[in-house]
Amino acid sequence: MNDLKKIGLSALAGTLASLSAQAGEMSVSGTAEISYTQRDSGEMTGNPIGMGKDITFKGSGELDNGWTVSVMHDLTDAAAWASSSITIGMGSLGTLIVDQNSGADMGSALDNVVPIAFEEADYGMATGMVLSGGAINPNGSIVYKLPKFSGAQIGVAYQPRNGAASNADGGTSEGSGGRAYELALDWSPEMVPGLRVGGAVGTCEDCNAGNKDTDEQTWFATYAYGPLSIGYQRADEDNGTDTWDTDIYGVSVNVNDALSVSYQYGESDGSATTYTTAEFEGISAAYNIGPMAIKFTDNSGKNINGVATDDDDNRELNLSMSF
Repeated sequence: MNDLKKIGLSALAGTLASLSAQAGEMSVSGTAEISYTQRDSGEMTGNPIGMGKDITFKGSGELDNGWTVSVMHDLTDAAAWASSSITIGMGSLGTLIVDQNSGADMGSALDNVVPIAFEEADYGMATGMVLSGGAINPNGSIVYKLPKFSGAQIGVAYQPRNGAASNADGGTSEGSGGRAYELALDWSPEMVPGLRVGGAVGTCEDCNAGNKDTDEQTWFATYAYGPLSIGYQRADEDNGTDTWDTDIYGVSVNVNDALSVSYQYGESDGSATTYTTAEFEGISAAYNIGPMAIKFTDNSGKNINGVATDDDDNRELNLSMSF
C-alpha cells in the first residue's frame, strides 16, 4: 500500500511539474481621447467637450507543455475595472477564454463588421440598429475557439446564467435569464484575397417576459480591393414576441496611408404594427499621425426605435492618443 501511495504521489508531482509556468511578463498600454460632440437641439444639453481614459494591463506566461496563459484587465475612465479575461492557449487543441465583459465571444465582435473609417452609422443615437451579439452576456461567459484553418476561425460560447453580474472569485450572482449559447464563424479564404465572410447564431433561454427565449443570427460579407472596401450584413432577432430584421451596407476608401473615409447605411424593421422602419446613415473620416489620430463622424437617424418622426443627429470630432 505504501508503495502504491509513493507511486501515486510521484505521478501527481510529475504532472504538476509538467504544467508549471515559466516566468511571465506584464505590459501596460493606454489611450486618451478628447471629443467635441454636437447633437440635435432636442438632445444637446450641457458641455459638449468630453474626455476618455483607458489603461490596459496584459500579462502572459508559458507552461512547460507549450501551452500559454495570458490575462487582461482593462481600466476605463479611471473609475472601475471595466473588463477582464483569462486566456489559455492550448496549441493544436485551440484557445479557451474565461471572459468578464471584454467581449471575447466572436458574436459580439461580429455584430457590425461593415467597413468604417471611425464610427458606425447609429453611433450617438438614442437607440441604434437592432443587431446580433446580445444573446451571450460577457459577464462570466466561457469561450472556446478552434485553431484557425485555411483562414477560418470557429468559436463557441456558453453562459450558465445570462444577465448575471461579474463576480469576484468565490462569488455568485443571479441573472435575468437562463443559459445562453453561441456559434460563430469568421472566414477570410486564402484562395480569394480580400474576401471575408461569416456569421453567428445565438440563443438565450428565458431571457424575456413570460420566460421566452431570444434567438438571433447574423451573416456578413466584405471585400477589399486595393484602397477600396465594401460590405453587407444582415441581422435577425426574435424575442418570442416581436422580430427585427436589420440590413447594413457600407464602403470605405483609404485615400492614402494616413487618411481614410467611409459611408455606412443601415435600417431595422420590426414586426410590431406600430414599428416604423428605423434608418441610419453616417459618414466618417480618420487621419492617423503616428500614435495620434484625428477622427470625425456625422450621423443621422430617422424613426428611432421604430417611432415615426423621432429623428436624431450626432456629430463628433475626436482626437485620440495611444501610449
